[in-house]
Amino acid sequence: MINKLKTKSLLGNDDLDFNRRLGMPVEVFCPKLKDTVAFGKIEMFGEDELSINGNNFQIEQYLFFGCPEQR
Repeated sequence: MINKLKTKSLLGNDDLDFNRRLGMPVEVFCPKLKDTVAFGKIEMFGEDELSINGNNFQIEQYLFFGCPEQR
């Protein structure tokens, strides 16, 4: 899990928007449940929330994993 946090975490809106533009799937992990709650393409993206598979997720309440934008 630590390796995943280091290499696949989408930490900012730039990373999330990068995955949305490329159509890359994103994993949504809930720290409270300690489980993945969604996996798929970002359908809608805003400053505070995003939508995957018809479900909205508050960006501050979940961890997102995917392909971070290379800087």
